[in-house]
Amino acid sequence: SIIIITLVCGSKTTNGQIPSSGSKSSGKDFKFMPIPYINYDRTQDFSFGLIPIAMYGLNKNDTISPTSISGGFGMYTTNKSWFVLQFNKWYFNEDRYRAILIAGTGDFNSQFYLELPVFSDFIDYSTAVGFFKIELQRKIKGNLYAGLNYLHLKLLTQFDINDNMDNKQQQKANLNGLGAIISLDERDDVYYPHKGLITNLKYNAFPEFAGNDFVSNKMELDINKFFEMKNKRDIIGVRLYTGIGIGDLNFNQQFVVGNNDIRGYTENKYRGKQIIALQGEYRWNPKEKLGFVGFAGVASVFSGINESDNGKLLPSVGTGFRYLVFPKNHMNVGMDFAAGVGDWGIYFKIGEAF
Repeated sequence: SIIIITLVCGSKTTNGQIPSSGSKSSGKDFKFMPIPYINYDRTQDFSFGLIPIAMYGLNKNDTISPTSISGGFGMYTTNKSWFVLQFNKWYFNEDRYRAILIAGTGDFNSQFYLELPVFSDFIDYSTAVGFFKIELQRKIKGNLYAGLNYLHLKLLTQFDINDNMDNKQQQKANLNGLGAIISLDERDDVYYPHKGLITNLKYNAFPEFAGNDFVSNKMELDINKFFEMKNKRDIIGVRLYTGIGIGDLNFNQQFVVGNNDIRGYTENKYRGKQIIALQGEYRWNPKEKLGFVGFAGVASVFSGINESDNGKLLPSVGTGFRYLVFPKNHMNVGMDFAAGVGDWGIYFKIGEAF
């Protein structure tokens, strides 16, 4: 899945489909739920899998830290892609520290769009990936956190030219990323905020001395703001995301229009070294356990692999539903349906898009 690659390559926050944090823990509570996964997009067709999730407190005497979370993700698609993943997000020492540990492996089949003087068409490719990421943040002052992370990626990408196996080209990459992150988290609840703001500024370097086959730097900024409606149930969320890549980016490090930052694009047609995306979402909660969302946004790429894509406005609009599965932390599952320019997508959700 392109979502997995962008997650570990640093072009997604971890506040998306894998929930990143939760409400305050009561210390002794332990909740476990295996959630079936089914999805469809225009690149990988139908996806089937399982997401077992456990939510718990690390220290029974710590009633300040949000609930920690651990889980797995196993997926197989009808275009013969597969992926397995194990993830953890821990909160401890009265929320002074936050840590992420995530690792996985898989092989997925996808596509990208290429414009050349002789032809313009989608090119199929497959990527075998193995990765490991660790991150630690510490509270600096108030709601401000800062931390470091390390990412290891091993990639083998094979491009299928004209569907002829004899013309298949390979790109190998061994990547070791050294990163820093600053986060300002003023949300009133980390799983399902009604008001407040969270912003993350990330920098990841892939220097030559770390043994990188592609020497590059990536910077990302996301700003997420939430507004509570007068009925105390409904919420408006606004998200701005921008990413900048500098240097010799590997193909899989490029920013792709789609995923949670601009739903409605699943053909992976628009990609480049820089991206900007703005979206808004209304979260309507008419029932205790049932809710609905409506959203719209616009995105654009720059330094794209296709020059005609640079600066092109790519709007999207969509709607979806939510069902509450973990009432204590207000964790939802649901489905989103979105349309972009000449594209569309269906998205299975655990938690919210942002």
